[in-house]
Amino acid sequence: MPNATALLDDPILVEDNLPSIGQILPFFQLVNAALEDVSLDAFSGQRKILHFFPGIDTPTSANSVRILDSMVATLTNTVVLHISADLPFTTARFCATENLSTGIHLSTLRGRDMLKNYGVLMMTSKLAGLPARVLMVADEDNRVLHVELVKELANEPDYEAAMAVLQA
Repeated sequence: MPNATALLDDPILVEDNLPSIGQILPFFQLVNAALEDVSLDAFSGQRKILHFFPGIDTPTSANSVRILDSMVATLTNTVVLHISADLPFTTARFCATENLSTGIHLSTLRGRDMLKNYGVLMMTSKLAGLPARVLMVADEDNRVLHVELVKELANEPDYEAAMAVLQA
């Protein structure tokens, strides 16, 4: 049975294969701000926060990016990967406007299969094809420590729960 999220209480089905705690993250290849292909291997040896969201041009997504960037700035050996279907130009413009430089924005421009492989692809509603709002944390060896599929897209993830596993 697929997972679900909602947009203003309107149910949205999401792929049903979110990684489980203890599982190794699947391989991915996405596009960075310079339009270069970037794979999971580029972050080898670092702890990772994977922040999936539908698009930067919504208040909830924009605020989540700001909050996660400020939180990660205080952590060592930790990278936050903001993953959306946004074009790299859009996220670069947002970061410049907001004066953000901590997080790494990755686009599914040439890596849409990642959304299905990670179980974050919204399958129904007008937002079908975009990532759901999901927060994952993995250790240096890509082992999943935390997974949260936010049940209402208009809500932000539980940042404290994600940070707690990194501070344990």
